Parts: sequence; structure tokens; C-alpha cells
Amino acid sequence: MVAQLYRSLMNEIKNETMPRTILLALLITCLVGISGVLYLVFRPGEKAPETIIALVEAESPAAAGINIMTVIDTLSDPSAVAEEGRRYRVRIADDAKEGASGIARIGGLVTFVPNTRRGDVVVVEVTRIKRSTADAVVIEVEERGPPSVAPRRDERERPARSARPAVESEWVGKIFQGAVTDTGREGDGIVKVDGKVVFVAGARMGETVSFRITSDEGRFAHAEVVAGAPPAEAPTKKAEASTDAPVQVGELHEVLVSEPDRRHPDRSGVARIDNFVVFVPDAKVGEHVRIRITEVKARSAMAEVVERLPVPVSP
Repeated sequence: MVAQLYRSLMNEIKNETMPRTILLALLITCLVGISGVLYLVFRPGEKAPETIIALVEAESPAAAGINIMTVIDTLSDPSAVAEEGRRYRVRIADDAKEGASGIARIGGLVTFVPNTRRGDVVVVEVTRIKRSTADAVVIEVEERGPPSVAPRRDERERPARSARPAVESEWVGKIFQGAVTDTGREGDGIVKVDGKVVFVAGARMGETVSFRITSDEGRFAHAEVVAGAPPAEAPTKKAEASTDAPVQVGELHEVLVSEPDRRHPDRSGVARIDNFVVFVPDAKVGEHVRIRITEVKARSAMAEVVERLPVPVSP
């Protein structure tokens, strides 16, 4: 509209149909209007005023609790407390599951560090803190520990018959009968008697066999199939149990929570791995979960829930 008015004035000036003074006044007014429109269109946006959130009066960032990525050396200060987003110099004290991660301790908290091994000295940044464990990532590798080869899990659980002497036991020579529920690494059938795992040579999955105990290793035993022999009752006094736990810190297992924790039945459950008790916080009876072992004791272990899985449907 302003442009049309401007063109009309210019025509009036050329045709001299209006007094020159009036036309010049109208022309100046038109130009002022156009300038105002251009200013409104192209003026710079207004900046929001700066706001002071907090005023730090401490002499140093550390005194104010500000994280400036300072590396805390846990080798010289074992009491350092793990905090998310902070960096720590640690030594990897143990290996978790083969090839997965190493284990360090920051203020007593078990911290899993991927792509490390026992003996490494590394700078890590804590990315997540859970109830009893923490996760961290490597920022810098200062020193590499010696390479180590961890034994396979089935070799730890089921050593060869000559690996260690048999435990003196009243089980040896006894004859039992039971159903084969699994198969061992060497092809032996697995039968459980009073919770003890028995490897029966020559037995097959699904069979019900009579077998004689030939050796007792403490936590498990070996046996051979016998035909036409009546089964004996389980000994009233069990064989001496091995102190070796069937799990290690950092291992992953899929378990079914079978019973509540008597101490905290409303917020913790119990699973069993080779009849070994594993306490699982935040798990309920009947849940099928993938867990990671966080602590191993003589008669039990602690774990954390890594993933909740569908409950298997019985055929």
C-alpha cells in the first residue's frame, strides 16, 4: 500500500497536477513510512536478559564441589567415593566373565570396566551407579596387566575325575535310581540325589536308570549304570561339601526366582544355581531373569537383575 502511494505521488509530480510543496511533503511522509516498515521487518531479535543461577564464592572449584574432570587416584586414596560423571585412576583387581570386562573397586563399590583385564591401571569415568555396583568406561590406559586365560565355566564346574582326590564319603558304592535330566560335557547323564549332581556314565537324557556311585568329589559325584539292582536310600549324612562356589563375580546367568528372601520377602527373591543359593534384590517369585553375580560368599551369592525375561511355558 505504501509503495502504491509512492508511485501515485511520483506521477503527480511528473504531471504537475498538484502544487509541488504539497507533493514533496507527501513524498517525505511516504519515505518515512517505508523506513519504519523496513525497520520493523529487519530489526534484530531481542536477547533474553542473563540470569544468575548461583553465585560461587569458594576459593577453588574443588571446594565448591564443581566437577572439572579432575582424576581421583584410588590407588593412593582407597576411600574415594564413586560418583556419576567423575573420573578415577584405578587398578583392575579381577576379571569378570571371559572377554567382557574387568572389575575395579571405588570406595568398596564393585565397578565393571569393559575392555580391561586384571592388573591394568586405567583412568575411568563412572557412567552409572546402581544399588551395589557401578559401570564405568575407560578414558586412558596407563599400564597393561599380564594376559590371562580364564578357564571355561563347564571346566570349573565339572573337573575331570583326576583333577583332585575324591572326598571320603559314605556315598561311594551305594546304588540309586533316578531320571536323567541333563547331559554333562563328556556326554554323561546327570541325575540329582538330595541336591547333589551325579554324572552317570552311559546314561542318556530322559532315561530312568539304576546307578552305583564310583567317586564323590564333594559338590558332585560320578557313577556307573547297573542293571537289576534295587536302589538304596540316600545317606542320612551327606558327603562333605566342596567350598568351591559354582558362580563367580561378573558372570551372567538366566534363573527362575523360586522362593522369597526370608529377610526381605517383599523386595528380594532367591534363585538356585546347582543348588547354590543366590539372593536377587528387586525380583519376585516366579520371575525369569538374567542376573549378574556381584558378590560370592561361602554358602551364597548376591546378584543384580540385568534383564527380565519371558517366563518359559511348560510343554
